Amino acid sequence: MRQDLSRAIYRQLINGNVINKQMLDGSLLVPNPLFDELASDENREHYDHLYSYIGYELKQLGDSFFLNEIGKDDVLSEVAMKVQTLLVVLTRGVADRHLYTGILTDLRGGLTRQQIDEMGDQEENQQILAAVGFKGRLIVEVQNVLVTRQLAFWNGQDHLVLSDGGKGFLDHLHGV
Repeated sequence: MRQDLSRAIYRQLINGNVINKQMLDGSLLVPNPLFDELASDENREHYDHLYSYIGYELKQLGDSFFLNEIGKDDVLSEVAMKVQTLLVVLTRGVADRHLYTGILTDLRGGLTRQQIDEMGDQEENQQILAAVGFKGRLIVEVQNVLVTRQLAFWNGQDHLVLSDGGKGFLDHLHGV
């Protein structure tokens, strides 16, 4: 285990962020050394034990890692509920526009801010968002929940693209 990477991993995870296999570097996706540190066969068991000692379980979903409080697996946290709600609204918006669902995960694709705003203006989506406690515009909530937690990012064209963690949650939602 590398102490510098371990500390960076802790800061990311304890703040509710996911650690993705790849990270955006300019306009390219490159390997994330924090993911590689967690995923290595020689380190994984140590990290599992380390986080269990402080009451957390290190979870892997697709090509990402995140923390869950031990004993809370059967309870959908407020953050998880909000993430899932945003992903549902975005995927419905993509389908309503007859776009290929892969646009959400393609580095060269993504959704424009205008498309997201239009989705947020739909009354049905506003009701869905309000039902889980969102108060701001969809674009603001996407930034606050998905981008801040590293479940999505703005690509070089300023389009929203799901990160490895976002893809993992999306796949989980669709039972993949």
